[in-house]
Formats: sequence, C-alpha cells, structure tokens
Amino acid sequence: MVIGAGVGGLTTAALLTSQGHKVRVLEKSSKLGGRTASMKFRNHILDNGFHIMPFYKKSAIFTVLKKLKIESHLKLAKVDDIAFYSTDGFHGYPKGILDLLKLSLLPFKSRVKLLKILLPLAFTSMAKTELWDDTPLTDITNNLDSDTNAFFESVCMLAFADTADHISLGEFARTMIRANPFKGGTSEFAYPDKGGYDSISHVLSDYILSKNGEVDTQQSVKKVIIENSKVTGIIIKDVGGSEQLIPTNCVVVSYPAYHALNQLFEKNIIDDKFIQKINKLNKTTSVVEVHFALKSKIDSRQVVFPVGKEYVTKGIFFISNIAPSVSPPGEHLIIAGTPVNPQVTDDSIAIKSIVDKMRSEISSIYPKFKTELIWERPMAWKLVESVVKEPGKVWKSKMPHQIPGIDGLFFVGDSTISYGIGTDSAAHSSILCHPKIESFLKS
Repeated sequence: MVIGAGVGGLTTAALLTSQGHKVRVLEKSSKLGGRTASMKFRNHILDNGFHIMPFYKKSAIFTVLKKLKIESHLKLAKVDDIAFYSTDGFHGYPKGILDLLKLSLLPFKSRVKLLKILLPLAFTSMAKTELWDDTPLTDITNNLDSDTNAFFESVCMLAFADTADHISLGEFARTMIRANPFKGGTSEFAYPDKGGYDSISHVLSDYILSKNGEVDTQQSVKKVIIENSKVTGIIIKDVGGSEQLIPTNCVVVSYPAYHALNQLFEKNIIDDKFIQKINKLNKTTSVVEVHFALKSKIDSRQVVFPVGKEYVTKGIFFISNIAPSVSPPGEHLIIAGTPVNPQVTDDSIAIKSIVDKMRSEISSIYPKFKTELIWERPMAWKLVESVVKEPGKVWKSKMPHQIPGIDGLFFVGDSTISYGIGTDSAAHSSILCHPKIESFLKS
C-alpha cells in the first residue's frame, strides 16, 4: 500500500510494479500529483505553483522513467531561453560555468570573483558537500558586492524558489555539480510539452495500471496499524465516512513525514524523541504568485528574473512560451511569483499590495502588458519545501526511509533522505528507498 499519489509515491509504486509486486496507491484528493496537481481555469491549464524539471534528462524523475523504459511517454519541452532583467535591460543567463565570464549583468572583476567561488563548488565531490550541509550559503556570499549578491539571489530563485539566506551551502554545491557538464551534468530544464506538470504523475499512474497495480483517488488513510513492531494493515475512510481495515504487511508513506508521524499512528508506537526531531523539519516557505492571461505574447523568452532588491517580482514564467497548449488559441499565460513571510499569506490587504506592485513592475518591463491583460488570478500559500534546502535540514539530515525497529514501514518524498528540490528530490528519495523495500519484500 502506497499512501499518496504525488511524485514520490507514484515513482515508488511504479518501480515496485516493474518488479512484479502487487501495489495499490491511495490518494485522499480527487487529483494525482500532490503539490504538482494542475487544474483547468477559463480553458487554461494552471499549475499549483510553477514547477520545472531541473537537469532535464539527468534529473531523478527522468532516471526513473528511463529505468521503467517509458521515457518516450512524457514529451518534454526544453526550457533554455532564460534571462535576467535589471534597470539597464535584459541579460542572458549563463548556461555553463565558463559563461559567467560573458555575464553582462556584472562588471568583469565581479565575474572573475564569482568564478573563483563557483568553480571549486562545481568540481568538488558529493561526499564533500555533505560537510557543508549545516553551513548557510550566505557564508560565502556576504562579502560580495551588491550586484553579485543580487545575481546570487536570482540564481537561488531559479534553483530553489527562495532567497540565499534560506539555502544550505551543501545543497547549493550539489546543484552546481549536477549542472556541471564536465561532471556529466546539465544546466538545462524541462516542462511537459502538453502543459500541466502533473503530466508526469499521469504517465507514472498509467504505467502502474498497465502492470495490474491500482491507483485510487478520494481514499483517505486514517491509521497505519503496527502490531509487535510490524505493519499489519491500514484503516481507510471513504467519502461517505465509513471505515475499512485492509490487511497488508508493507506500507509506503509518501507525504511529509512530520505530518504522517503525527496523524497515522497510535500513541507510543513511535518514540516521542524521534517525532520531535522530525517535527523540526516542518518549516514552511510561503509564496504569493499570480497567473496572468494575455491577448498576445509579450516576450519570446521562457523565464525572466528581475534582479535587485527594488523588484518585488522575483520570477516571471511565460508558460505559454514553454508549452503553447496550456492556453486556448489567441491567449497566453504567464506566472509571476515572489517568496513572502508566512503571515502574509493570511493577510488579504498585504497580498493585494504585493500583486499591485508585481503588476506595476511587469508593466514597466513590458509596456504592452496592461493593455493585453485579460484576467489575473492571485494565489498565496504556505509550502513545506524549505525542508529540502535549509542549513541543517538537507540530504542526510532529513527523515530516514525507515524507522528502526518497525518492519514493513517506509517513507519517501522530498522530506526524506534525498537531494535536489521538490519533485526531483521526491523521485531521488524513491530511487534510494526502492532497494530497501525490495529487500524487505524478498525476505
């Protein structure tokens, strides 16, 4: 039984069904994808936030699809037309380490200084990066000039959707390594070309079903039953409220472990000190973003990052420029977003002020924006993704895939041991956990 049909749960279920195991996935929502679920709004496909596949065909998600031999089932659009915008206009995004020397955004001396910092990170070992997991990224950026710091902030928005002071040096270094072509990496990104990042989840679900697995939505799991330190079953609650006990000796939990530990188990089953340790991972990142629908394409670029503290807008994502099929003919969709303090997401006046500033800033960059605007849809939410990037909360400091002393219980997803961010981290977690589940099932 796999609890949750996000990327972590579905990649795990797909890997298990490929080995001939009977797998059933239970999802409490009516949609697949977890935090990457998409929806239709006025004939546009809206993602739940802006998601992008990092490292393209080197990503953990693509690695899983390739292992399952279904990579051709997910058509991808490459996202490589990325730019910065500052008060003096547009600047190209460096696609490789050496491209930093051509970075027109910064004075030449700053580029050289930046290269001296980034090159050693890009060529270090993964093992070495673990030593930096408790170190804030700002430890190496504090002494940089304001222009270079502004560049760093923009890179952090692209790679982590957050500010540099929230990011671990270890996680930043691993990102540099994975983007380094001299170490087999790539700095390319991708997005499903039919639109909707949950396309990934649907491809995985179709594979599970083709292997006689089950994927059931609107099935809420109330309890995981542990007897004599072994999983013996789960209790599910259907839409009507009736409960059912399902016997099973293997359960994979694929939603944030700090929620699961407090919701799915009877008291005293799991040690309180362990729960308290995992609860420390529950720290949120909060975002305000707006979907804008336009009558025409205002830029051929795919992503633009405004650089500098004067800009509230930290990212402009031209979804219709990446995958035109997300919008009806004659209309174009973009998302603008910015990280905020968690209390802002509950303050409608503050949200309106931020949206007004974002609209004004985009209008100053693109004079046609206001006249081409058809509608806007602001959103604000608290995310739990900070667990994958903050100092002391990354890589091997996260939730283990198993709790010592309990047989048949496994945890996957981006809150568990893995590197990368968001969906890529969730898929990496599945890759690491799968051999442990296989070993248990064989025994």
